[in-house]
Amino acid sequence: MRRIPPIALVVAFVVMLGLLPTRWIAPLTGDLSSILWVPLSPIAHGATAMRLWLRPPKVTTTEGDGSISADRDYYRGLWHAEQIRVQELEKKLSAYEVISGASKRAGAVRLAAANVLSRTTGAGGAALKLNVGTQQGISAGDVAIVDGDAIVGRIAAEVGAVSSTVISIANRSIGRIDGYIVPADQEKSKRPQSIVVQLMPDAKGNLRGDIDLGSAARPGDVVRVKDPGWPDGAQGMRLGVVMEIKRKDEQPLRGEIVVRPAVDPNMVGELVVKLSQSSQP
Repeated sequence: MRRIPPIALVVAFVVMLGLLPTRWIAPLTGDLSSILWVPLSPIAHGATAMRLWLRPPKVTTTEGDGSISADRDYYRGLWHAEQIRVQELEKKLSAYEVISGASKRAGAVRLAAANVLSRTTGAGGAALKLNVGTQQGISAGDVAIVDGDAIVGRIAAEVGAVSSTVISIANRSIGRIDGYIVPADQEKSKRPQSIVVQLMPDAKGNLRGDIDLGSAARPGDVVRVKDPGWPDGAQGMRLGVVMEIKRKDEQPLRGEIVVRPAVDPNMVGELVVKLSQSSQP
C-alpha cells in the first residue's frame, strides 16, 4: 500500500480547516500562528536589531534637558566674550608697554585710553569721536595710536570736557606730513637707512608723495613720522607701508609713492592718545 507524504496530509488538513465555518476555527488560529511563528523568531529578532543599529531611536528631550542645554550655551557665550575681553586687555597692555619703553628714552609720556563712540566718513576722510576730553588731559594736536606705535590720526581743534575727535591721517584736512622710509629688512637695525618723503592724503584713503626713482624705497617698506609740526611723542611712529612706486610721465627721473595707512580707522574700537607734555588733566 502506497504511503501518503506528510506534506500532503498537512495541506489537506489546512484545506479542510479553510472549509469550516469561521466561528469554529477562530479560537484555534491564534495558537496555530504562534506555533508557526516560532521558527521565524530568530530571523525577525536579528532584523529588528539591525534596524535599530542603522537608525537609532530618537531620544526625547525633557524640559529639564532643554534648560541644561540653554544654560550650557549661555555660559559658553560668556566664556567666549571673556576671551575677547582678555585679548583686548592684552593688546592694550602691550601698547602701554611699548610706549612706556620708548618714554624712558625720550622723556615722560602720558597716555589716555579712549573708546570710539562714532565715526564719520566724508569726502575729506574719516573722523572718530572719542569718549575723552580736556578732563583726561586731551588737547588739540595730540596723537592717537594703536598697537604701540601705529598712528590713527590727530585730535581735532575742538576738544570738549569729555569728548574729542580724531582726524585720520588719510583725512585731507591733516595736510602735508613729513616722514621717512625705512627698508623692510632694516626695521630692526640699529642704524637703518632712512629716505625722506613728504606725503599728502588723497581721495582714496592713502598717502601720496614724490620720490626719487633711484632711491632704495620698495613696496613693503615702513613709513614713519619725522615732522617738526607734530608733537615729540609722534616722532618715529608708524604712518603706513609703501604700496606702490610709480614713474611720473612729466618727470622721468621722479616717481610717485603710494602709502597705505598703518591703521584702518573703520576697524578701530579702542585706541590710546599720547598726551602732549604741556597737557594737564
